[in-house]
Amino acid sequence: MTTPELPPPVKLSRLIMSVWVSQALHAAAVLKIPDALGTATRASADVARDVGAPHDTVHRLLRALVVLEAATETDAGFALTPMGAYLRADAPDSMRNWAVLWGRPSIWSAWGRLADSVRTGETAPQLIAGMGTFEWVAQDPEGADIFNRSMQELTVRVSRAIAQAYDFSALRTVVDVGGGHGALLPAILRANPRLTGLVYDLPQCAAGAAAFLREQGVADRCRFEAGDFFERVPAAADAYLVKSVVHDWDDAKSRALLARCREAMRADSVLLLIEILAPERLTGAAFESMIVGSDLNMMLMTGGKERTEAQYRALLESAGLAVARVVPTPGAMSIVEARRN
Repeated sequence: MTTPELPPPVKLSRLIMSVWVSQALHAAAVLKIPDALGTATRASADVARDVGAPHDTVHRLLRALVVLEAATETDAGFALTPMGAYLRADAPDSMRNWAVLWGRPSIWSAWGRLADSVRTGETAPQLIAGMGTFEWVAQDPEGADIFNRSMQELTVRVSRAIAQAYDFSALRTVVDVGGGHGALLPAILRANPRLTGLVYDLPQCAAGAAAFLREQGVADRCRFEAGDFFERVPAAADAYLVKSVVHDWDDAKSRALLARCREAMRADSVLLLIEILAPERLTGAAFESMIVGSDLNMMLMTGGKERTEAQYRALLESAGLAVARVVPTPGAMSIVEARRN
């Protein structure tokens, strides 16, 4: 039987009420309900006991996870779907911290200012507190830690796709510019045993990066260096990786960052700009909702944007770099390879 098409007002109402989706996933992650389910089918009463919450409220949240296709319900109880399993803290490629991040009050207070951001061109941190994004985030140490952990989760997954898509075999030294806690390089280093790496970011990332690189078993071939990429970038590496950094900034700041990279590069060095490439025109393709949502998020949170390939080419050229080629990856990201003009 064919499911009848919902009337437009009902479809619109469903979209308007969709705030419940991220909050339901956030609540499940915070309460560790997916961890309580594990790999088994369990009665909601048993899950409620394990997480220390009332049976009725946990049962209702589990039913919400079923509607979101993160769980299934049978006579025996509830179980995670393959997608829902990524909400477990111990899952390979866990997305638990990402779910926790998107339900935090700071995120919701920021998105509550979207209309004001569109109207004024200012970011939510400017509108709320009169300060820059990263200064605003630093006021909430717990939130900053969750943000860093969620970025690490996402980057670890992307790093394998990059290592698969791009041939690093001729390179010997690579700098991850704005690399945070170092999540990008381990997969690339493991796939290229002759390669050594350097993670370059602000001093507050040093401890997290050192711990992560040790945990990943690459600390003997990769180190952290503290610095501000708007002021300088470590010189003379074979390759400079700039992943999900340029989209954080407006054109002027992005140009300054890329110019510092160009100054650091040798004549034969390569810059690998790793970003989502926005389409010139929306066609309904699978990743477009994610791209548009990320673009609004960049506008709201940092003043940055998701750019098209043509926009990245123009931006790189304005910083004295020329695009050699664009390499797609198995995921949403593309690698824009550029060299000095």
